Amino acid sequence: WVAVVFGGVFLVLIIGFVSMVFFIQSEARLNAVGPIAPAPGAERGGLIFKGTANVWEVRGRMTQGAERQVHFSFDLIGPNGQPAPRSLYLGLSLDRPGLDMPPIPLGHNHNGMGGYSASTTLPQPGRWRLRIEFIEITGLFEFDVEP
Repeated sequence: WVAVVFGGVFLVLIIGFVSMVFFIQSEARLNAVGPIAPAPGAERGGLIFKGTANVWEVRGRMTQGAERQVHFSFDLIGPNGQPAPRSLYLGLSLDRPGLDMPPIPLGHNHNGMGGYSASTTLPQPGRWRLRIEFIEITGLFEFDVEP
């Protein structure tokens, strides 16, 4: 009996560990935490966003200009407070949630000490999503662009 009980417990543990692979999320939501007031170059204001993507804490700002220009700036902070290294793989793109269109690649600048920035003019108003792509996970931040 003892062998059967231990064998059963061992089997349940193995099944649990193997099934965890199927429940790991490959996307993490980055949430708006506050507004940014309109200013020159950001005539429509913007949003402050935060979240965690794997080990990286993301602290960002998104502003909108008068003609659908959007500017993103964000910092990546590691678990011990260290900035992201320059060698970190990072891809940025924009897509429209719920619409069948491929993501638009977004070039970005590394500003040192874990800081990044990117700007573009969006082709149309509506709901958009910034995708911050790491090797193991993608951070997603949704926002609206006015006409």
